[in-house]
Amino acid sequence: MKLKNVIKNNKGTTMVVYVVAISVLIGCASIAVDIGHIMLEKAEITKAVDAAALAGAQEFAGNVGNPYGVACSYLEKNGVSPDEADITIFEDGISILASREVNYYFARILGFEKGRVEAAAVARALPVVSVDGGVRPFAIEDQPLLYGERYVLKEGGGAGSNGNYGCLALGGNGASNYRYNILYGYDGELKVGDYVNTEPGNMSNPTKSSIDTLIRQCNHAPECTIDSYNPDCPKIVTVVIVEEMDVNGRGPVRICGFASFLIEEVAGQGNQCQLAGYFIQNVAQGELSESQTDYGLKGVKLIR
Repeated sequence: MKLKNVIKNNKGTTMVVYVVAISVLIGCASIAVDIGHIMLEKAEITKAVDAAALAGAQEFAGNVGNPYGVACSYLEKNGVSPDEADITIFEDGISILASREVNYYFARILGFEKGRVEAAAVARALPVVSVDGGVRPFAIEDQPLLYGERYVLKEGGGAGSNGNYGCLALGGNGASNYRYNILYGYDGELKVGDYVNTEPGNMSNPTKSSIDTLIRQCNHAPECTIDSYNPDCPKIVTVVIVEEMDVNGRGPVRICGFASFLIEEVAGQGNQCQLAGYFIQNVAQGELSESQTDYGLKGVKLIR
């Protein structure tokens, strides 16, 4: 074979290899671009579904009662139509499965027109077993709690047990510490099973002055009542549920749960000072447990 013919044949082979290589590169580029597009869509729909599930579950925790509507609203806010989602409501939570078709760009060169992305989330409202900050220095004994009913959080003179009237010494003793914890809540974390000390004595003055301050901080119009209240109102306080308060003087009591109340004005004068509140459902940040007794204070958790 002449040298000239060999060169011509090699040029033809090179051209074939070049065309094949370009085709492969174009195919890889198209796949990479469209995979990136798919991943972005997947991330966005996952974010929307997670947010909607958590928001819907909070309706159970807050006893508001519209988890489906809230979930739909959060989907729309995050760019997902409720028509793209299958929403299921169950006893204490919500599940959402959303899917959508995504148009390909470059992969159409290879004959692929569309892909589908899906995202699923399940969120539940579960009782809290710990509260990290904000607990007020009051305790009531373990008992069934009925929504909207009035309960005494601090007894007046002549009631109580062995010098204890429902007050707690959280993080320290004395009137100054007690007053701070009423106004701002205890700074530390409390858990079911922990023991806390009671704060003996009637504590009339710090109770009345501090509770009056909280009540004045309610700037909602009309003022919050058990029939209509803002969940962020300063008049809503979280207290501990204890096994019993029957201890002599200052002594340890065991926490068995947490509950929230909408407080009313302090009743009675001097050592007859009594604090009561209306039991409400509420939402808190903290560790959750399916096995914890439900005292109305819940958190929400994504379980899938």
